[in-house]
Order: sequence, then C-alpha cells, then structure tokens
Amino acid sequence: MGKIEKCLYIVELLSRGKALSLREINEHWEYSSLYDGEIIPKTFGRYKEYISSVFAIDIEYDARTRCYYIANMDDVQSNAIYRYLLSAFHIQELSELALKHKDKVLLDGAPSGVEHLHTILEAIDKGQLVEFDYRSFSRKEETRHKLIPCFVKTWEQRWYLVAEPLTRKTPSVYALERISGLRLVDEEALPSAEVSPQTYFDACFGVNHEDCAPQLIKLKVYGTQVDYIRARPIHSSQQEVETHDDYSIFTYWLRPSYNLYQTLLWHREKLEVLAPECVREEMKGIVKRMMGWYERRGSKGKTQPEEVLP
Repeated sequence: MGKIEKCLYIVELLSRGKALSLREINEHWEYSSLYDGEIIPKTFGRYKEYISSVFAIDIEYDARTRCYYIANMDDVQSNAIYRYLLSAFHIQELSELALKHKDKVLLDGAPSGVEHLHTILEAIDKGQLVEFDYRSFSRKEETRHKLIPCFVKTWEQRWYLVAEPLTRKTPSVYALERISGLRLVDEEALPSAEVSPQTYFDACFGVNHEDCAPQLIKLKVYGTQVDYIRARPIHSSQQEVETHDDYSIFTYWLRPSYNLYQTLLWHREKLEVLAPECVREEMKGIVKRMMGWYERRGSKGKTQPEEVLP
C-alpha cells in the first residue's frame, strides 16, 4: 500500500478530534485494511514529515500526555479538498464491508467523468493544453476544443473544468461527464492571472459565472424548512437576520443565476424571495410559466387551447 494512503489514514484518525499515543494509533492501524506491520517511531516520523510537506497538515507531539494531535485542525476542517479526500478515504476503508452488504447500500450512482481528472490535473501541473470533444445540451453535434485548463470544481456531485480559450477570451465551464477523446497537448500555456480558483466564483452560485454585480438577496423561509436551511446553508454567505415562531429571514450576497433559481424552486412553497425586486419578479415569472402548463390541461390530462401567457 502506498505512502499517501497510509498518511491519509493517520490524518483521518487524528482528525476525529482525540489526541492519540503511538500505541493507540497502532491499535487502530492493526484493524485497518492497510495494515502491513506495526508503525515504529522512526517510520511515524517520516509519515509526519510527508503529511506536513504534501498536505500542509501539522501533527504535533504533546510530551505531557505522550500523544499526537493535529495542530492546525481548523485548516483541515475548513478546506474542501481535505474534506473530500477524507470522505473518499472513508469510503475506501468501508469498501470490503460495502461489497459484503451491497444489497443494503443504496447509491444514486457515482459521478461520471472522474476518469478525466488525472489527465486534466496533469495538464494543470505541467502548464500544458488539453484537447477534447464536447457535447453540450444546446448543440446536437460534438465540437472539438483546444483549451488552457485553469481548475476543476464540483457541483451537485458532478465535476466541471474551467478552461480558457487560446484567444484569452471569457473562460467556459465544461462538465467532465460530457467530455470524450481527452488528450494532453504538448503545448505550454498558463491561465490568465485573473482566472483564479480562489476568486473566479466569488459571489457566484453553482457553476454559473455571471457578469452581473452581486446583490443582497433576502429570503423568507417557512416552517420546518428553516431547520433544514440552517443545517444545510444555501450558500456560504448565508446569514439568519430574523427568527420568528413560524418563519425566519435569511440573507445572501450573490449574483442571481440559473443555478440559484433552480435551488430556490427546490424548496417549493416553503420559501419566498423578498428582495431584490428583480429576483422576486423573475421567480414570479418562472412560477407563472409553470402554472401555465398545468392550467392548459383539462381534468383528464388533455391539452386545452393554448393561451398567450402575459
């Protein structure tokens, strides 16, 4: 088993919040699917150094308790890539049990397109171009693209590539599941400085990069849906500004987008847009157009003569 898997195991073990002695780490290690012998102090020291240099996670030793702990635990908990890797590691550790009880483990299906990640990340690492065929929902035929890969992003359990054209015009977002014929191109090019993964999606929702200015969006959420939104915030900018017995008001700093309206509609009649007026009017228009489909059908499902919706 590779060093990276063993180091992830140690990080996952210590990220549970409890400091552990080397003896306790070995007791857990013995029952791991990765076990290949006791971890001696010298080997553990090498793992610590590797974890620090590769993951920037600092494992410290408390001489008083003779235990190891993660010193920068806040960084681990707030970093999405760490959470993703540890989640994937959890699944890997459970793979034997999951296969044994496969009739009792129900999944929606793994995201497709993950097979392209290695090539894309290799291109980013080497500063090279990628080339692939892409089938968008708006076109029937595949189109060939040669692009500068900038970074990858997940959204709703799908992987996306943000890439720049060679003309350096506006970057585009590509769903990995609709990519085929991907190859690394032996041509070097680095992304423009302004296409930064840290700032490109500032105040954006989902994978839509809107050019409009961010706005303060105010939502009124009713009933038990309040607890759901508290537990699963719609966006990282979410703030609960009013709390009442039967509703709460939340605010967000966002650029209105197609993905945002999809999410708001998911909450059905339990959510109302209060402001800004343009977002409220857009939601009203969507609901009115939806109502039109239902009102044009009779009680037996037959389509009635069409009316022109205002």
